[in-house]
Amino acid sequence: MSKKTVIIWLSVIVLLGGVLRFYNLGEVSFSADEFLDMNSSYAYLQSGEWKNWDFNKSAINVENEFAPRDERAWGYKIQAATLFGFFPPTEAVARSASALWGVLTVALMYFVGTFFSGKRQVGLISAFLFAVSIVGIEFDRTFRMYAMFFPLFLLFSRSLFRFFEGRYSGKIKLLEYFSQRWGVDLRYLFPTAIFGALSLHVHQLTANMAFIFGAYALGGAVYTLAKKRPFWNKYVVSTLALLATYILGMVLFPEALRQYSAGIGFFENHYNYFAKALVDYAHPLIAILFIGVGGYCLAEKLGKRKEAAWLLASFLVTLFSAVFLWTRNVGPQYIFFVQSFEMILVAVGIYGIADFFREKLGKEFGKKAFIIPLVLSLLVLPNYAYFFEVRTTGASSPTFKRTATKGTRSSRGTSGVIIIPELVLRYMISEGSGPRIRLRLK
Repeated sequence: MSKKTVIIWLSVIVLLGGVLRFYNLGEVSFSADEFLDMNSSYAYLQSGEWKNWDFNKSAINVENEFAPRDERAWGYKIQAATLFGFFPPTEAVARSASALWGVLTVALMYFVGTFFSGKRQVGLISAFLFAVSIVGIEFDRTFRMYAMFFPLFLLFSRSLFRFFEGRYSGKIKLLEYFSQRWGVDLRYLFPTAIFGALSLHVHQLTANMAFIFGAYALGGAVYTLAKKRPFWNKYVVSTLALLATYILGMVLFPEALRQYSAGIGFFENHYNYFAKALVDYAHPLIAILFIGVGGYCLAEKLGKRKEAAWLLASFLVTLFSAVFLWTRNVGPQYIFFVQSFEMILVAVGIYGIADFFREKLGKEFGKKAFIIPLVLSLLVLPNYAYFFEVRTTGASSPTFKRTATKGTRSSRGTSGVIIIPELVLRYMISEGSGPRIRLRLK
């Protein structure tokens, strides 16, 4: 596939992702969490402090303070605060920060998918899957930090893998020594630290990388020892270093580690995460099939066993941790950040199946033997029914603006009663809140 063809298709996919994320961005009312982030962002614009803003009084809210919440992930919220300096504080403007990250992530999925697979076609399929992803669209159209966390964790993961499994072939002796002796590429140590720090700032779920890396290193240690490799290799050393770090941390910095370990318990039963992780696809069994085919194809057909092991560990270790170890409430936002690895595996599966038909039927049907299975997979696999969902109060993203407007015109029966939290109501009827709701009080 030529670079020109890649640029054309990637541009179309990015445009599609942008339209799906920016179209009618302010239609759905703020959720409670969005509203709290809106308050702190606007308070920062007005006062330079991460406080809680009262839109009714046009002042800092001294009655309802959420200090820890207001300062959380300020690196994300400051982007919206900057936008509010040029545009009115509406739902659409606030969510534009997330939508922009979503568009960038569509392009990023191409580059990361290409990196792990070595195939540009896989990169394009990965980008398309994220462009039409239900969870991707939902969180990229929501004023929450998850739209920024998703690409940062993906960059952190890619950089860490490149550091741990990369090879250096330049002229710098120190880098060459570490590459030959330990099989690591020190050039990626600094980017790994930067992306890791940014990702951790946005969300503490970044700490799951310790489980991912630990599982990968442990698997590598078992494999190398089974193959009679030298005992002191990077996999064994990394596994022992992780154990020693945890023990020392619990002894020397128990409070610092407790904020992460407090959310872990055994045995939990959050089986809903299995469905939430596969919500992008028309049927979960089909998705599981493509994930399995993708892992096999990446390891055996494309000869990238380490990449396959890393992607599978990144997705499955986090998924099973969420199901059996996490004590936090179940929510799609908590598993969203590792669904990038799932999408890349599915993309490899789609490519692998299409390539299988090309090998078997290519002489008879030419390029059609590859294109037809590819197109059919992209038509059957994603859950396109999402785009035809009616936005009622029972929908995944209810439109309370329309509902409230209709409710005030209804009869005095209980079906016309809409309950809206006071702080949200103040924002909805304030100046600069975008489309207003007319309330008829009786």
